[in-house]
Amino acid sequence: MQNLFDMLQEYKIADEICANAYETCTPAIRNLIKTAIAFHFSDNSVQEVQEIFIEKSSSGFCKGYKKQAVENACFFIDKAYSAPAKFLALLCQAIRANVKQLFVFIDNGMPQEQFLLFLACLELCGIENSYYLLEKEKIEEFAEQLSKENILTKYVFCGANKLNLSAVKPINTFTDNLNFSVCARHFQKEILSLSYGNAATVIYSAENPPLTSREHFAGLLQSQKLYDISFISTEAGTQNYGSGMEFCFKHSQLPQDFFYDILQFSNLEINYPPTDNA
Repeated sequence: MQNLFDMLQEYKIADEICANAYETCTPAIRNLIKTAIAFHFSDNSVQEVQEIFIEKSSSGFCKGYKKQAVENACFFIDKAYSAPAKFLALLCQAIRANVKQLFVFIDNGMPQEQFLLFLACLELCGIENSYYLLEKEKIEEFAEQLSKENILTKYVFCGANKLNLSAVKPINTFTDNLNFSVCARHFQKEILSLSYGNAATVIYSAENPPLTSREHFAGLLQSQKLYDISFISTEAGTQNYGSGMEFCFKHSQLPQDFFYDILQFSNLEINYPPTDNA
């Protein structure tokens, strides 16, 4: 692994740059990011290594199962990707899966305000391996080196394409280019623009918020699902949130077990004698 870190050293985003992005972030935005991280951490339980073997079953099959986090996860963010809230959902899921090494590569060609917001998310999540986006050839070299060292790695591409990386196996990749609709109130416009950028189509409503969360939920029960995300009690979405949760987003496309290495075994019981008779 040390050779990989040496290869990436010239692309490293200095720790003080990430720290400064966090310090210069407005208290309101910082609180929204913290809320989102807490939300994702509460929604994704920490997964320890699981190992189960069932020798006898009424089904007639013996079964084995092992589940553990992958060694590495790499996130590549291109300059056209403008949704730190979506990225944060993916990143927190990897953290809670206990992935050993998380690498984040980000294109600083995006608008500066957006770039600093991504860095603030990294700082608040405690990500140390953050780098400026590599050239295509360097990314392929990096992926090839991981493959040679037999290190199981999952790749997440935040953008419209996978950069045509021939060295990365498709089975280990996920591309986040999800677009969705949001229904919100007018005062949330600036925050939602920072949260989701051009990934979301937002419809604004003048509705006053309900007095209690119970009333908000009761209103949603009377509504039809029209949006992917809704902050409005009379307009339901697949995901429904209240004020202060603008950065909270549950990714609806990433497979639940994406950041895990899973081994499964099944066989007929008659093919093996029980262990206690062996």
